[in-house]
Amino acid sequence: MTLRHMEIFLAVYEYGSMRKAAEALYISQPTISGAIKEIEDEYQIRLFERLNHRLYITSEGEELVSYTRHLLSLYREMDNKLKNHSAQTLLRIGATLTVGTCVLPQILGQIEAEEPEVETTVLVENTRSIEERIAKGELDIGFVEGEIHHPDLVTLPIIQDPMIAVRSNPASHALTLSEFCAATPLLMREPGSGTRALLTERLHQESIAYQEKWVCSNTQALIHAAEAGLGGTIISRLLVQEAIAAKRLYEIPLSDCHFTRWFRLVWHKDKYQNHGFRTFCRYCKKLSEPSI
Repeated sequence: MTLRHMEIFLAVYEYGSMRKAAEALYISQPTISGAIKEIEDEYQIRLFERLNHRLYITSEGEELVSYTRHLLSLYREMDNKLKNHSAQTLLRIGATLTVGTCVLPQILGQIEAEEPEVETTVLVENTRSIEERIAKGELDIGFVEGEIHHPDLVTLPIIQDPMIAVRSNPASHALTLSEFCAATPLLMREPGSGTRALLTERLHQESIAYQEKWVCSNTQALIHAAEAGLGGTIISRLLVQEAIAAKRLYEIPLSDCHFTRWFRLVWHKDKYQNHGFRTFCRYCKKLSEPSI
């Protein structure tokens, strides 16, 4: 099986159609079907089931998808490196919202000043999206606040991030999580967010009733909504410390629970760790080192 076979197979999988894959690759449909048959004949497997004029990936095909994406990503990285051996090292970073807002700018500012040969691009999305993109080879490394579940990805905890309950009016005493939810509509992150997953897991475990008033992928929007008295939220202390200092928001102590999570680096287990990758990891690890 050649790289061209891999490109054709992956195109058929992603487009769900040999005709569409042929159009995307600017080759004929017989060439597409011939390449798929050659792979199937070589390994004596079936990659797609053909039912009612539609293609359905088989379990063997699903397994090949993972290998194909990784091998093509490695090849493109090698090809780009050898063709541009004197150019900067490009690292594609995925970050979640809290990390991208509060942590990543400082790290990348230091790298840009001290390691100018390392060039970076950044995509800020929620944990699930970053996880999927790393698994597909679309990103080299992620820095996330949520749990990672993909079996091919490796995680490394870097720093702990305490999360607190906040709203626009103070409480005279500590509240239980149930009392907070009963008195305060919740302003929540979107599905796929690590912040949301941490909170909803606890709410469901304890069967706590709550009113979900806002769902938003923008943390600043949630903070402004809380400042306007529209509800309360459970959020990283890093994101609201300025609003608390200015008394636009108040921390509500929770007597029966403490929310703490880890900011984690995440990458594919087979990822080639080039200079840019190693440099970024080194600067991130400095965050966990105690200051003297």
